[in-house]
Amino acid sequence: MAAANHAGPPTLEHRFLRSALEFVVSITAAGQKQRPPLAFPSGLKPFLRQPRLATGDLGRVRRMIEADAEFRTRLAAGAVPELVDPIGIEWLCRADGWEQRVVELIERQESAATAADAEQVVRRAEKRREAAEQVAARTRAELIVLAERLAERERELADVRRRTGRGAVDLEALRGELVEARQVARHAADRADAHQRRLADVEAERDAARQAATAAERQRDELLSARAERAGVDVGAAQMVELRTLASSARTVAEGLAGLVAVPGRARQAASLPGGVARDSRRAAQHLITLPLVAVLIDGYNVAKLTWPELSLADQRDRLLDAVDALARRHGSEMAVVFDGADVVGAHSSQRRLARVRYSPAGVTADDVIRTEVAALDRARPVVVVTNDTAIRRDVAAAGANIVSSTAFADLALR
Repeated sequence: MAAANHAGPPTLEHRFLRSALEFVVSITAAGQKQRPPLAFPSGLKPFLRQPRLATGDLGRVRRMIEADAEFRTRLAAGAVPELVDPIGIEWLCRADGWEQRVVELIERQESAATAADAEQVVRRAEKRREAAEQVAARTRAELIVLAERLAERERELADVRRRTGRGAVDLEALRGELVEARQVARHAADRADAHQRRLADVEAERDAARQAATAAERQRDELLSARAERAGVDVGAAQMVELRTLASSARTVAEGLAGLVAVPGRARQAASLPGGVARDSRRAAQHLITLPLVAVLIDGYNVAKLTWPELSLADQRDRLLDAVDALARRHGSEMAVVFDGADVVGAHSSQRRLARVRYSPAGVTADDVIRTEVAALDRARPVVVVTNDTAIRRDVAAAGANIVSSTAFADLALR
């Protein structure tokens, strides 16, 4: 319970508060019919069914109300002159200076009581109480309960708004993850299609080789038979089997030699870093881009947007290409910068560049262009790819390329 204000002036006897005390009891009783019911001090419960408070109960009810200032203040909102006398209203509301006003009201009331008939005063008080019960009790109780219900709804609305805000943040993060997952799935599907096409080509080559081998065996048998007939040699079944076995062995040796010759070369191996040099550091970037015959492929927008986020795309491209040209001139390395979108305004500039500039065609991303170039380069050459894109880094690393982060490359190029 909230702390109570002081009880009032010493002359404020319980009998002067009868109208206010009975108003509180009647409003509380009516408030129990609402849903949710009106909260009240538990000590008032025995009095809720009494039509009129006994004189001996006035002090007890008064003390319970004064002990709960919050409850008294809520009930005071419904106290009007038709239901509560002036002294009771002052005691319930307790506006500044109420004690002095109560003293003055008591003095006037006592003066009037001296001249008036005591029975008339009682009848007026009784009529006032009955009016409170019949006219305003339910209405005032409903207003108080509705106010509490409105406050509860406002709290629920604020909680819903907080949860909605958190849900929007989670939804945006999930959308980002979905976009990234779709890109990874698309790249994986492209690689799977390429492998499937390669497998089909290999199977076709195998079938053609088998057919050629069968035809060659048939021609061999015919040739052996013809030679034997011309030499007048009678070739029996055993000799023919032996000749076929020798021919088959010779073919196996020839195929093995042809296979060795036909191997396009060993897989590309990533270049090693000197001892003590950390990966994705500026020293690692400088070591890798100065390797003999190195080919450096740069994910253009990945580096440019990281380094100059405040500039337009056109200014970002110009800044990056100037820095790459300077770096290529300084180290003599072969560098290529790959951007998304050949249809971007200003993409094809007439300015001559030391570094090669390439824009991905419509429907193709710069990521796929980089993967294609890595696969097409001579496997004997070291290849360095500059990007922070996780999917590209994974794919080109699997193809034997070295990786340099966009941050390390920008640090090297701008110094």
